[in-house]
Amino acid sequence: MTDAFRNNQKANFDQNNLQQNCAGNRVRGYGMGSGVSPVAPQMPTQSNMQSQGGYVQPATSQSVPASKRKHKARFWVCIVIAIVAIVVAILLAFTLCNGSSKSARQGDLGQLEGKTPEEIQAELDRVVEEGMFNISIASYVEFENGTAPGELRIENVPANNYLMRVEITRDDTGEKIYETDMIEPNYHIQSDTLDVALPKGSYACTATFSAYDKDTEELVGQAAAKIDIEVLN
Repeated sequence: MTDAFRNNQKANFDQNNLQQNCAGNRVRGYGMGSGVSPVAPQMPTQSNMQSQGGYVQPATSQSVPASKRKHKARFWVCIVIAIVAIVVAILLAFTLCNGSSKSARQGDLGQLEGKTPEEIQAELDRVVEEGMFNISIASYVEFENGTAPGELRIENVPANNYLMRVEITRDDTGEKIYETDMIEPNYHIQSDTLDVALPKGSYACTATFSAYDKDTEELVGQAAAKIDIEVLN
């Protein structure tokens, strides 16, 4: 065998061996067949998923976190609670204002002391017609001194249909020396002190009775009676 034939055979062998080694290296490196270039594995892309028929979320859609939904619900709950609280506060204020606008009351329940059972029953049986007003006060009142109580014997009889307020003024000067709060029917003031401490002496006075509607407390009418007041000391 000539040298030229041996060199040519060796060259062919080395070339075939190199190709086999390269092919073997590719197979061992990526597990792919010979003649296929090695390619690194890739993550699926949006275009790949679309081409493969997978669902791709629209670019304009947005998912709302659960924490935001809870926060929004709490917000509206707080709004509702605040509105309810405001309404309750307004109603309470309205009720308190109406209650505070009611005039003060004075007097003891029942009829005057010293009446006989017959007089008490007769007063209970009496019927005062609508628009009529019965007044009752002592015609003479004695006071130990200017600050001591005296028996005024003011009474709003049970048959009256109105609230009552009494004001006593001096006839000589017109000075108001006594005034009651509202007296309801079947209430009385047995005794009381004057609003002005009068010096010793005798005083001719006028007691003015004002009648008020029981519901609205609007003035309905007035009546008057003459009384004498004596301050002993």
